[in-house]
Amino acid sequence: MHRLYFKSRLCTIAATLVLAGGPVLQAQDSAGGGKFSSDILGGAALIFRKPENPPLHAKGAGLSSAGGGRVAERPGLRSLAKAEDQMIANGNAARSAATPRYTEAEQQYKQAASVAPDDARGFAGLGNVFLDQNRFADAVEQYSQAIKLRPDYTDAKLPLGYALVRLNRYAEAITIYNQTLKLDPDNPEIHNNLGYLYNHIESYTEAVAACQRAISLLGQAGGAYKQGYQTHTEVLSHAYKNLGNAYNGMKQYQEAIVALKQAAEIEPRSAAAHFNLGLAYFNASEYVAAVEAYQQALKIKPGLPAAHFNLGLAYIALRNPTAALEQYNALMGLNPQMADQLFSMIKK
Repeated sequence: MHRLYFKSRLCTIAATLVLAGGPVLQAQDSAGGGKFSSDILGGAALIFRKPENPPLHAKGAGLSSAGGGRVAERPGLRSLAKAEDQMIANGNAARSAATPRYTEAEQQYKQAASVAPDDARGFAGLGNVFLDQNRFADAVEQYSQAIKLRPDYTDAKLPLGYALVRLNRYAEAITIYNQTLKLDPDNPEIHNNLGYLYNHIESYTEAVAACQRAISLLGQAGGAYKQGYQTHTEVLSHAYKNLGNAYNGMKQYQEAIVALKQAAEIEPRSAAAHFNLGLAYFNASEYVAAVEAYQQALKIKPGLPAAHFNLGLAYIALRNPTAALEQYNALMGLNPQMADQLFSMIKK
């Protein structure tokens, strides 16, 4: 049984990877915005908001650039600044149209950056356009240039972190998020995302601390989360899922169970929360509870192959091959490769 349990643990982790398949941006969300519906850890999420358009010069505030550049007071340069502002406005309008006109927006922001190469706004606008279109490497290049010009440009730093994650450049994303924390230390978005990233690189102690800080801040905030598409409840559930995954990584399974039960109670229709809870129960050798959690995940999201697979493993651990074969039969029509893996475990 010890050998079977060890192999089951490995297959459970493999099933979690299959469940995730990498970050997915929901199709119904606005271009460049929304949230990840799942990830490599089985449902934990980054908090992400569609980047703000670069600002226009405030009326009556002189001509110092809102984007970090400087505009001289001489009449000729004043006209140039006005032209740049119009280009930024045109780019913003094209990007924000009901059907975004990205080619037009890109052209306008490029012109603005050419007219005022010391102003961060044109580069940030280009980063937004590229991010909206999932052109992540191009977005990183433009946001990085904006930040060189204006190191405190939070509205460029946050989407830069997101783009780096999408390129699997986790260490760089962590650096950017930590830099942004110095500017906005009480932003739960940043703490949650650091927890997510620390889990990714298996720095679980740091992940726990980041997630606990996000949870603390969210508990104080109340109401809807102002920076994301998610509600306050969804964001808090994400933070608890990240926390539970961190404890799972540390093999502190009882702590993982507590955190993931919180996630499931906060967001009971989250299949990922119940799936992760099942994984924590399984790792804690609480197989009956694992079965219940996986069954709940399947009620919410029927036909989820990884849940059928892990449920089958839980039945094997409970020495119930008949029930495990039922999960094999369900998997045959969903994922034959996973079905074959499960069947090989049942035969042992």
